[in-house]
Amino acid sequence: MLASAHFGLTRTTADDWFDTILDVDTELFVDPFLIFKDRDQRWSGAHDALIAHFDAAFMLVAQGNRQPTSLPYRKAVDLLMFKEPHELCLGYTARGTQGAGSGRGFARAIAAAIADAITRGLARPSHFEELGILRRGIGPDRISDATCTILKPRLIAYTQAIAARHEIDLHPHRLYGAGFDQQRQRFRTEIVNLPTNPATNGPLMFVPERFLDELPTINDEDWWKYYEAQCLRDDLNYEILGKVSKERIVAAARQNPESVRVWAETQESEPAEPYDMQRDRKGVVLWEQAANDFTLQNPLAITPPNDAAAFEQVIEHIIARFRLFIEQQGGWRLLWDGARDKEELAAQLVFYGIARNYCEANNIVVSREVELGRGPVDFTFSNGYTNRAHLEVKKLHNGKFWNGLDRQLPSYMASDDVEKGWFLAIRFREGRKWNDRAAALPGRMRAAANAHRRDLRSALIDARPQQSASRL
Repeated sequence: MLASAHFGLTRTTADDWFDTILDVDTELFVDPFLIFKDRDQRWSGAHDALIAHFDAAFMLVAQGNRQPTSLPYRKAVDLLMFKEPHELCLGYTARGTQGAGSGRGFARAIAAAIADAITRGLARPSHFEELGILRRGIGPDRISDATCTILKPRLIAYTQAIAARHEIDLHPHRLYGAGFDQQRQRFRTEIVNLPTNPATNGPLMFVPERFLDELPTINDEDWWKYYEAQCLRDDLNYEILGKVSKERIVAAARQNPESVRVWAETQESEPAEPYDMQRDRKGVVLWEQAANDFTLQNPLAITPPNDAAAFEQVIEHIIARFRLFIEQQGGWRLLWDGARDKEELAAQLVFYGIARNYCEANNIVVSREVELGRGPVDFTFSNGYTNRAHLEVKKLHNGKFWNGLDRQLPSYMASDDVEKGWFLAIRFREGRKWNDRAAALPGRMRAAANAHRRDLRSALIDARPQQSASRL
């Protein structure tokens, strides 16, 4: 559910905040560079506050002679304790709005990156995001976590102003990072009055939409593209590697720290562009409202599932409604970015939005990306302990499509001791190869069911762009 729907808000031009999806983390991140570029008086000085915080950490690491056992170094680790701000419902997650978070291990990784940077001649940060290019484990989610923790007092005031304007009830919540103890150089947990997220019963905070992007402006992938281009100009025999491992990127960055610094400085003159919410290139925003509208307009009355057969029928009904939405009511548009199909995540989110709304009305719990020890299964359905099922979503043209059916889904089912599973194939491409793969799906599904002694079902959803009715 969107925050605006839950609180019954009518947004105006004064509402520049991101309309949060309350029960699922949106895979977007707060980009400190966008804050640095902002001209709003409320956020003036925010980037200076970020740099000052990391500047203090640099000083402590340097005072400790970069030795992890020294007192100044250990204080730097305290300074760098950034916990995942669940109250913003952003970033990567495997369970609703409770992602992996970031604790002392992450703080040590940042301190080590600072020590490496000092060793390579970097006296202080002009853009702390550079640290993520110099060290594994400091990705866009961690940069976003750090940014939000340091700026949390500003985000609290921003959220309280929104709540006052819309008369949203506030409740006392314990919040990490609500204050900072200058004497002890560490974040404080304080009681703060904030809106309550009904999905978690925890605090809810808002962030300006214009500060969100799919990656921070300064990130390892974009630096690598720049570095590749530089190498290509310098060496005609250099082979463009394309998608490389994080290890390779870090190794190159450590060998060429000045290249990282020069590239980061060039970004200051580039226009800063936040994530385009209307285009929604990743498919992580528009699915919620679209799925809600569809299920309201297409109610599904199902007899409460009191046995295994009725439980299976509910899942079949949900898949049928998902097919109706994608194939007949324009839902396929949510899975395309112009002429390119979006990542698998986009289809998973649309399916989740539709399944969740129908399941809530039928006493069935549907969960996304549940970790089972061998990796996360896309969906689990449960109605009591005895009626349980797994469902996996795969693009028909995914290079690991058959592995998903032959090994991945059965493995998850075995880990969770589940007998019933559905394999949902989404077709995006034209051509004989994909015709043949679609035709082979029922037979391969039966073979996998026999091999693993599981009750497997398959379904094919056609997400290829459809002609409008007026052209048929």
